[in-house]
Amino acid sequence: MDKINRSNFLKTMFAGAVALQLPFIYACNTEVIDEVIISVSDNKYSINNVDLRIIMDVLIPKSEIGPSATSIKADVYFYWLIADSRVDLSRRRNLAASISRINMFAKEKYDSPLQNLSENDLGETIEAISLTNWGETDLSLLMTVCFEAMFANTVYDVNTDQKGWQWLGYMGGVPFPSVKNKYPEIMEINHLK
Repeated sequence: MDKINRSNFLKTMFAGAVALQLPFIYACNTEVIDEVIISVSDNKYSINNVDLRIIMDVLIPKSEIGPSATSIKADVYFYWLIADSRVDLSRRRNLAASISRINMFAKEKYDSPLQNLSENDLGETIEAISLTNWGETDLSLLMTVCFEAMFANTVYDVNTDQKGWQWLGYMGGVPFPSVKNKYPEIMEINHLK
């Protein structure tokens, strides 16, 4: 392998490794946002941010030994995934629709939105949803988002203070990405030559 090809190969491998460290996250404080309207392809989705945070914290609740999903900002990562055109379109659409589907199920079961359910009713609702085909898929997608956020580098405004890493006993890849070489910027491989 000559020097130029080896260099391109290493740059490509490095870009892939950084991409696996998780994508660019929009710097926003989702705690003060009640509802987000987002477009995926030609469809618009209304996502209730309070419901999203409730569901994520049921899936990964704060405990004596670990952080909650929202304390590692999995909700911020969720919005990034939906907005990133490089992410598979069907994954983005399913994620965007999942929160509404889960809330509709709660309204049908308890005649109440998720936000008004007791902790016990909320747990029962999520358990019942997990037993449906669509619900198992939606909850699996949301759990994956939570786990990905847990492994994210803090440069992406997720996994603040490396809470997820500390809980998992994980050490992120070194060197850490900087503002200049983080995803998606690093994916512009032609600019690296």
